[in-house]
Amino acid sequence: MDNSEEINDESDHDESSQVGYYTRSKRRKLTQNREEVTGVASSTGVEERKRKNPIMYIPSEIMQAIFNYISHHELSISIRMVNRRFKINAENILNLSFKRIEKKLNTLMKTTEVSLAYTQDDREIRGVVKLLNMLEVLQMQYSIVMSTIWRYVYNEYYKTNKSCMYGGLLIDSHNKFLWKFVHSPSELYAPAIIRDYALPLEVTKIIQLTKTFSVHFDKVNEEPFSKCLVYSGCKIIDILDCAKFAHRLYLDEKGGPNFFCAKYTYYFQNSWFVGLPIAMTKEMDWNQRQRMMHMRLRRIVLAHNDMLLQQTQYERELILRPDPTSRIKKPGNNVYTGYGDVVDTFFYYGVMNDVYRSLLNIGAYIQKFHLEEDNDEDEGDEEVQNQANNEQNDNVPRDNSEEDIFYRIAHLGFRMNIEVRCPTSYAPLNFLQKLDEQQQSILKKKHRIKGPSSINILFECEGASYPRLPTFYKYYFKPKHV
Repeated sequence: MDNSEEINDESDHDESSQVGYYTRSKRRKLTQNREEVTGVASSTGVEERKRKNPIMYIPSEIMQAIFNYISHHELSISIRMVNRRFKINAENILNLSFKRIEKKLNTLMKTTEVSLAYTQDDREIRGVVKLLNMLEVLQMQYSIVMSTIWRYVYNEYYKTNKSCMYGGLLIDSHNKFLWKFVHSPSELYAPAIIRDYALPLEVTKIIQLTKTFSVHFDKVNEEPFSKCLVYSGCKIIDILDCAKFAHRLYLDEKGGPNFFCAKYTYYFQNSWFVGLPIAMTKEMDWNQRQRMMHMRLRRIVLAHNDMLLQQTQYERELILRPDPTSRIKKPGNNVYTGYGDVVDTFFYYGVMNDVYRSLLNIGAYIQKFHLEEDNDEDEGDEEVQNQANNEQNDNVPRDNSEEDIFYRIAHLGFRMNIEVRCPTSYAPLNFLQKLDEQQQSILKKKHRIKGPSSINILFECEGASYPRLPTFYKYYFKPKHV
C-alpha cells in the first residue's frame, strides 16, 4: 500500500506531524477503473430503484388484489389511463368481471327456479316471480352487450384488434343488483308489486347503460378500425340471435378453412320495418352506414324482447299462481317506434305487444284525442316509445270507422332473408362455437381475413301495404377486399 493511502487511527495521530488521515469512509481506486465505497452500501441499481415508484415492482397478482378494492368505474376511467402496466391489470379485471356476470345470472336463475318449486305461499310466489322476471331481462341485456364486443374483447378463435370491456359503470350496476338480489331482495321486487311490470332503478339503469355503451363502442372502437370485423355483416346475425322470441330458420350454412357462406331467415311478429326512398340528404361511408344498421336492429331486438317477454311472464304467473290472493294484471298497451334517415333512405320501424294489437282501435282513439294524461313518451334520436294503461282503455268506446281499418292489420310482422359470404374469421359467434377442436386450432394458427365479403338482406313487411308503403327493402353492400 502506498504511503499516500495509509490510514492512521485518530488516537495515534500526532498533531505536530503534517502527515496523517482521520478514519472515515474513502473511495479506493481499483485496478479496473471502478470505484468502491466502504461503510455505505450504495450502487447504481439501488439509486435508480429509489427514484422510481415502488408500486411498479410489486407482482401483478398483488396489484390486481389492490385494484379489486376500487370500483370498476374508476378502473375504466382513471386507473387504466395511468401507464401501460396499470392498463393491462385494470383491463384484465374489467374483462373478467363482466364475464363473471353471465355465470352469476345463470346461477341465480337456476336457484330462483328451484325455490319456486318449494314455495307455497301466494305472496311469496309473487315476489319470487318478480325476481325471476328481472333476471330474464338482465340476461337479454347481457347478450346484447356481448354481441357488440365479443369480437374485440372475448375473441378466443384468432388474433384481432384488441379492446376491453371499459364499461365499468355497467359492471358496477350489475354487481349492485346482484348484491341486493342475494342480501335484500325485497328492495328489488317491491316496485314490481306496488306497480305491475315496473322495474327497480338498478334494472332500468342497466337497460339504459346497455344502449349507451353499445352505441358508443360501435362508434368509437369499431368504426375507425381499418380492418374492422364487420365487413361481412355477420355482426348483424350476432345481434339477431339475441332476439329470444324471433323465429329463426337456418336455410344453409357452410364453412371451410377459408370461407363461410350462409342463408338465414328471421321473423319478428308484431313488428314492422319500412324503408322509404328519399332525396339524398348526406353522405356516409360504409362503416358509418353499417353502424347505423346495427343500432337500428339492436333497438328492434331489445323492444321485441321486452314486449313479448312481458306477455310470457304474465302467462307463467297465471300458471304458478292458480289461486291468487290479488288480481294478476295483463301487460299494458305498449308500442315502440323508431325512425331516421340514412343517405337516400328513410327508415320507419317498431314493435307492439299482443295486448296493444288487440286494442289498436282504442289506442288510436286515445292518441288522436289525447285522452290519456299519464302517457309516458321517451323521445330520442330515431327513437319514440309510447305506453298506455289498460284501465283507461276499458272505458273508451270502440270505433269502427273506415279510418280504423288501418289499425286492424292482419299481417303485422316482418321477415329478414339474409345471405352472407365472407372469410371464416368473420363468421357469426354461433357458427364458430360449433366448430370442433381441430377446426378451431387451425383457425387460431392461421386465419384469413382477405377474400370476398358481401351481405344481402331482404326485409319483407306485408303490413306496410295497408298505408300504401313499400313492403320490401333491400340492404346490400359489397365492401372492398380487405
